[in-house]
Amino acid sequence: MIRSKTLSHIGAIGAALTALSLLPGCAGMGKTPEQQVTERAQERLDLFVAGDFAQAYEYLSPGYRSSVTLQEYQRKSAAQPIAWSDAEVAASDCTENTCKLRISVEIVVFGAVPGASRFETRSAVDENWIKSGRTWYMVPAS
Repeated sequence: MIRSKTLSHIGAIGAALTALSLLPGCAGMGKTPEQQVTERAQERLDLFVAGDFAQAYEYLSPGYRSSVTLQEYQRKSAAQPIAWSDAEVAASDCTENTCKLRISVEIVVFGAVPGASRFETRSAVDENWIKSGRTWYMVPAS
């Protein structure tokens, strides 16, 4: 009798652990496509602003990543004569599997204005996002 109760407790614990492991996959459930992609896009923007191009690369579409290596992406991103000092999702227009985002970006341009080592301005950037499986990815324009 003790043995069968112990086995049923082990089975119940195993079932509970299995259920808990499935929760991360449900994280986007109940959210609109706009909410899902806006959260993911903001995560990528925060990484890009922080200069963490390796982590930001993971948010790019699988197709882009198959044609541009991490090293190429990091080199291209770091070599820009501008830097993003702040960025946030300003607007979105989404369907179930595609989304167009308007990003508000604070940009620092180095050496662009004679007599000034840096120039700061705010601009808007449009991004296209696609949903592949359960995950949203940014599709770079180039």
